[in-house]
Amino acid sequence: MFFSFSSLIGISLFESNHEADQVLSIIVKNNGRLDEVQAKKRLGDQYNKEGIFKYRYFTANINTKKQTLTVIDADHIIGYSINSVSSRKKQISMRLSAGQLKGTIYSNGVRFRYLAKKISANKYYICFIDLSPLMQSALLLVRYALIFTFGGILVFVIIMALLADKAIQPIKDAYDKQRRFITNAGHELKTPLAVISANAEMEELLGNDDEWNESTKEQVVRMTGLINQLITLTRMSEPEELVLSKVNFSEITKESADSFKSVLAKDNKKYVVSIDPDLYINAEQRSLLELVNILIDNAQKYCDPEGEVMVVLAKSRLNQNAVLTVTNSYKNGAGIDTNRFFERFYREDESHHYDQKQKNGFGIGLSMAQDLVSAFGGKINASWSDGVMNFTVTFKRVH
Repeated sequence: MFFSFSSLIGISLFESNHEADQVLSIIVKNNGRLDEVQAKKRLGDQYNKEGIFKYRYFTANINTKKQTLTVIDADHIIGYSINSVSSRKKQISMRLSAGQLKGTIYSNGVRFRYLAKKISANKYYICFIDLSPLMQSALLLVRYALIFTFGGILVFVIIMALLADKAIQPIKDAYDKQRRFITNAGHELKTPLAVISANAEMEELLGNDDEWNESTKEQVVRMTGLINQLITLTRMSEPEELVLSKVNFSEITKESADSFKSVLAKDNKKYVVSIDPDLYINAEQRSLLELVNILIDNAQKYCDPEGEVMVVLAKSRLNQNAVLTVTNSYKNGAGIDTNRFFERFYREDESHHYDQKQKNGFGIGLSMAQDLVSAFGGKINASWSDGVMNFTVTFKRVH
């Protein structure tokens, strides 16, 4: 838009100067007379009998050596304009001496175009024309263009504001339907999974505890976890469901960390927990517990065999934030793009093949963790260095 208006003003200035040069050429050639025949020939469509009187000009003789200006014909301009030009006679004399017989001068905020011809040594016949009348129509055009442009933008914004809700309503409806489908499907799937789980346990009690039955139980646990995560994601998309309040981050972290002791001991992994007491933040208690569970579960899943998992909750240096750090040994982390960890359904194994021994996740947990941290007004980041994968969550403390 700025470029368009600049171009419009530039073209207007060029056209005004060009018209002024044509008029000056006629006047100087005819020694002060604006010949109608020549004007019609030179100006073309810009010429008309009435319009010819719009030109404000005067002629004069200039002595560049004495730097004097003597007016010859002042019948077509007001005296104020002549005085404005006369105040610049020294500048004009210097230009003419330098061979600049055509140009523009500014005086008292008014632009004048001039054309001169040499009469004798140090003497010039010159004509000045006021550019203001020529620019008036162009400036009026620019003014109206500005009014209509910004008026159009304002009308467009008002219309868009009025129609915005209607325009996005189909998207909102589709999103609501998708959310309801996930929630309803999740709850519907829980019933058959519970039946399958009960049947598998009954088979185990009847002495049919073989590898197939064990696999069935593992898949039930896996599917139940996936459904719970999907339902949690859906619940997080409903702001009214997350009511933040002052919660004890220390107690929640300890509860979560304690629940993983047996799992890590069974896998022969070293487990270090350090929690500063009574660190409070604004959060939703159940969701905060889920967040800590996700981070520790991720650490134990991807920790190297006989490696170390560390959970540390401490105050920041300035005592303003509560910082949760969860690390695990991971020697093959060089070159991994840790920023992608928080993409939904991202897994390092792009084939999404489930390896029972490696205990792969679904690629949902860390994405959910990021959403939870954002909902609580915190920050989360992941990094790898010297064989250690590090996840850091920072929340502002409340007292």
